[in-house]
This record gives sequence, structure tokens and C-alpha cells, in this order.
Amino acid sequence: MSLLISSSIRLVAIAFSLIHFSCAYPNITKELGPLLSPGAAIVFPGSPEFLIATDRDNEEDPPTFSVIVEVATESDVQETVRYANSNDIPFLATTGLHGGTITLGNLQQGINIYMRKMNSTTIAADGRSATFGGGILGLEVRDALWAAGKQTVTGACECVSLLGPLLGGGHGYLQGFYGLISDNLISARVVLATGDVISVSATQNSDLFWALQGAGHNFGIVTEVTSRIYDVPSTNWAYIQYIFTHDKVEALFNLINTWTANGTRDMPVEFINKNVFARIPGIDANNAVIVFNIFYQGVDAVPSEYTAPLLAIGPVVAAANATDYPGLTIIDATTINDTVCTQHDAVNMMFPLSVRSYNTQAQVAAFDSYNAFTADARFLNSAVLFEGYSTQAVKAVPGSSTAFAYREDNFLITPVVSYLVNSSLDSHATAFGENLREALHNASGSAEMHAYVNYAHGEETLQELYGYEAWRLARLETLKTKYDPEGHFDFYSPIPQSN
Repeated sequence: MSLLISSSIRLVAIAFSLIHFSCAYPNITKELGPLLSPGAAIVFPGSPEFLIATDRDNEEDPPTFSVIVEVATESDVQETVRYANSNDIPFLATTGLHGGTITLGNLQQGINIYMRKMNSTTIAADGRSATFGGGILGLEVRDALWAAGKQTVTGACECVSLLGPLLGGGHGYLQGFYGLISDNLISARVVLATGDVISVSATQNSDLFWALQGAGHNFGIVTEVTSRIYDVPSTNWAYIQYIFTHDKVEALFNLINTWTANGTRDMPVEFINKNVFARIPGIDANNAVIVFNIFYQGVDAVPSEYTAPLLAIGPVVAAANATDYPGLTIIDATTINDTVCTQHDAVNMMFPLSVRSYNTQAQVAAFDSYNAFTADARFLNSAVLFEGYSTQAVKAVPGSSTAFAYREDNFLITPVVSYLVNSSLDSHATAFGENLREALHNASGSAEMHAYVNYAHGEETLQELYGYEAWRLARLETLKTKYDPEGHFDFYSPIPQSN
């Protein structure tokens, strides 16, 4: 019934949007259409294509669109931006529709520049780089490279774009070997707010190249990137997936702290630890559980120095096997067919916090808080994510060399508050997420809260998203003034212009 009601509300909103559009922008087909390539399309509310292109992962305070321009070429993007500017219409480029920050809700009745048709992959003759279209998904990048015996860093969810995570840094399974997604950027083509296009690299418009690597949502529309790619060293990834009951939280996080010497010792570059607080009623009908994953590259089985102490703690479910790199998302439940990619009419608030080590007692308290909150069945699908990718190549990049500020952190903790669209629950859900993140931050021992911009909820400060160094923020504000003086790209965690 909730799904039916929320879908009906959405259809009513679309109807009003169509009325508004017909009055405000009556000539887009006549005026913009002839300027677009044959592969482009203008899509209006009421069509299945419109619903697909606006079906967001997080429906809390989403942007609204009066029309979609499905672009197929860089020129299409340029012409659409120029049309929008000449008619004073706000616009937003989208691909995977997973940007969840509520600042996107500041865009109302705009043009959605939908990038999905720009999803090409071209591998260079020397096999050391590849060029990707600006609308490509991480899944498409992974599979195209894998077929050629290559790989590069992408996000850990198949339905997320390559470019969205890259512009905010971009964590991924392979970052310990190769750095963040953005660390592998060689060059980009960027359509600016004027509709002009420029090439960006370490030698061309190098100031913008710096900004794209961590704060890139603020400066333009990236239509193409060339990134480093690598030979696949071994097809094998061993994994374990153990599930523990609620009374094991302290022992598990104590063990992680032992392995990492409380965040002062790097785990092997081949090692990834991803854990989740989740509700799985088939395992425990009354309490949440902890899903504990280890992925280990290049071996047939996860080394016993990790599995033995975990088995001694006593999982209620213990699975172990080996897969290949494309198989990791199956174990992680982040494939294109999993709930994270298929749910509709849902709110998925995220409250990210990057830390150097885990405070065990804080994790116990967080579990208890999560357990109580999700006893309310409306929030049953909420979770707390603990992402522990290896970090060697991330930390090897000088902190001042890109706009990504938080290279020294080891773990990414993210409460995810999920429920069917129901605005009466928003304030309660937000309070839970904010309070849980604040408690975890206070226990971290850091005066600074580090929030991963790609998971941002929207109330974070500039410092929390982009770094606390005065020079870093001043540089970003100067670049914002240079490349987007009128604030056309102010919808995703915006950076202000300099005074």
C-alpha cells in the first residue's frame, strides 16, 4: 500500500511538472531539438523513459525536472547547457542517480542532462590507459576491461557511475594497489557553465585538474575521461562471509584493532574488510546481526591468521570460497540486480564518517542504538556500513596534490537510514543518523569530522567535506569563482565563490 501511495504521489507531482513545463519552456523541442545529434532525445514527464531517468536511490528532498535531454555526444551537452542558460533554466547532469545529498533538492523544475548514452570504452594501443564516456557505469568499466585482461579502480556498487565517485575521490576494492578512482585520472573533457568545452590534465588547465580530484561536482560536466588501467595480476579473490550475533560486536572490533594496531599499521594491500550491521530476521528474529566480510586477492583461501580468531569468536553462519574480481559485488550484494540497485520510492539517507581507527565501545553503543532504532519495522532495511579498503596507494599520493583531503583515514563508517517514502518520518530518521554519526565522531578522538562527499547527507560543513586547511578551502573558492562564477553547478555539496 505504501508503494502504491508513494507512486501515486509521484505521478501527481509529474503531472504538475508537465503543466509547469508546458507553460515555462514551450519551445524546447523546436529550439533545442535541431541542435542535438541524431542519437539524442528530449523526454517529457509521463513517459517510461522519464521515470527511469529520474528514479533516484534517495528520494529524500530530490531534485525535480521538467524535461530530460538524453545526450549522446559532447556537443549535445554543450548545446543543452547553452539552451538552459539562455532560458534561465537550472540543469543537472546525471548518470547513476545515486547522489543522495539533500542539497540536490535546491534544483526544482530543471533540465536533467541524462548522460547514460555516453558509455563508451576505448583501450589505448599500449594497454596502459582507457578512455571512458561520461555516462558509463562502474559495471560497464569493470566488464569491458576484464574482457581485455585489464582492471582499474571503480566504486563497489555496479549501478553507480564511474564519474560520480571519481569527482569526490572514489573509494573502491582496488584502491590499495592503485589509489582512489580520481588518482588514476590522466585527463578529462569538461563542459563549463558557459557551454564551452576544455581539456583538463596535469599540463592543461591544471588548476581544474586538481579540483576535479575530490571536489569536481562543482565545476562542470565531465563528458570523457582517460584513466590508467592495469593488467590483472591474479584472477583469484578468496573471501569469507561470517555472520555474528549481537553479543559479538566488542570482540570483533577488538580483533580489527589488534590487526591494525589501533589504526597505526596498514593491513596487507591484498586485504579488504567490509562489515555491516543489518537486520536478518531469518538468522535472529529479535536483534540485528553483524555481517563480517574479508576479501583477499591472489590466494585460494583467506589466511588462517584472520579466519582462526574469527571462528573462535563463534559465527552463526560461516561461508568461505574463492571468486574473481567481478564476483566481489555478488558477495557484497551490490550487483545491478541487488536491492541497492533495484529499490524504488525509498529514502536512503547516508551519514558518512572517515576515521583512522575504531573505538570498540563506541561501536558497541552504535550497534545498540541501531538495534533499538530498527526494531521499528519501518526502518528494517537500514544498516551501518564499515568499509575497510587497503590504503597503501591512497596514502602514497601527497595530500596537497589533489582536492581529496582525507587520505590518512583507514575506515569509512556510514549509517544508512532506509524506509519507504514518508515525509512524516524524515525528521526522526535524520535525527537518528546525525546523532549516531556525532557519537561515533566524538569517540574517535579527532577534533575534525571527516565526511566522504560522495555519501554526504547535506548538512555537513565545507570543512567536513573538503578539508580543514585554510589554503585548501581558499583554493577551491577561487577556482569556483573562476570556472563557475554564476553558480550553475551549486547543487551537489556546493562550494561558495571567493569574496
